[in-house]
Amino acid sequence: MAEAGAERVESAGPVDRVELVYRATAGEFREALHASTRASALGRWGRGLLLFSGGLGVLLAAVSLLLGAAPDPKVLVMTAAPVLGLLVLPHLQARHLHRRAALLGTHHAVLDLWGVTVRHDRGTEHPARWSQVSRYAETPHTFVLLSGGTHAPRLTVLPKRGLRNPGDADRLRAVLDREGLTRL
Repeated sequence: MAEAGAERVESAGPVDRVELVYRATAGEFREALHASTRASALGRWGRGLLLFSGGLGVLLAAVSLLLGAAPDPKVLVMTAAPVLGLLVLPHLQARHLHRRAALLGTHHAVLDLWGVTVRHDRGTEHPARWSQVSRYAETPHTFVLLSGGTHAPRLTVLPKRGLRNPGDADRLRAVLDREGLTRL
């Protein structure tokens, strides 16, 4: 199997088509999931609820300790659950998505006038037509295309390391802007 960046496909025009070749990594999925959580109403609401629960748990535990009593076990769970929800679960989700993508091998993504098409060792997918994609986020290592509703968007991860050269990131932004996607 080819390593990321080992095989490159020629691009057709200055802004008409951008191609990426890459093998997915768990870190890129972590970035994409974080961007998706920030972009969705459900993600922001869930994160806020976990932060509120954790803060309340810390406050109740502190009050119990100040009064000379041991904190109730429910308060300790109320404090620990947000840690799992905010730190551990996103890593587990990213690992799960990475394992699924790694089984597909090398990805060849093409962004053109019709949308995004991804070929891999097990076939071809059409993860998004431009009419289905409304927003995108740029992280330090990826572009994340978000389609579907604002509550729980579907995401397509495009690692920057899969681009031919650094200038292709500008071309990719130009394609996304030309298609009227909102940048988050």
